[in-house]
Amino acid sequence: MGRKKKSIDREISPDAKYSNKLLVKFQNCMMYDGKKSTAERVLYSALGIIGDKTGQDPVTVFKNAIENVKPALEVRSRRVGGATYQVPVEVRPNRRQSLVIRWILQAARGRSERGMAAKLAQELIDAASNQGIAIKKKQDTHRMAEANKAFAHYRW
Repeated sequence: MGRKKKSIDREISPDAKYSNKLLVKFQNCMMYDGKKSTAERVLYSALGIIGDKTGQDPVTVFKNAIENVKPALEVRSRRVGGATYQVPVEVRPNRRQSLVIRWILQAARGRSERGMAAKLAQELIDAASNQGIAIKKKQDTHRMAEANKAFAHYRW
């Protein structure tokens, strides 16, 4: 077996407009084909739409959406003997954040509004008010973990 590579924690610099590191991380995950300026434009447009629709600080709405979608538990497959069990495990903080970003972007891309900025804005507003597709994904994940609580003793 090969040696495990050491991971390097790279420091992300905060964005220019709101000086928030989470926004930069979200923007980087949003980006296709290295088009960072396009992702930045879409994200700032979405935050502008959020500000107009809700009348609140868009970064606060964004943070609330992220907090509401964060999962506490998930299931992992574990082979014991010949059977595979879905074992509920607690989600590590970095994985929580990456899952949230992935789920919100996936939900936004699947929406029917016109334009990515409008889709993202509406999904973030819905997530901040505990609704929407990303919240449903979190609830499904928790429900699956709760249903397989009997296999919790198979944790590793």
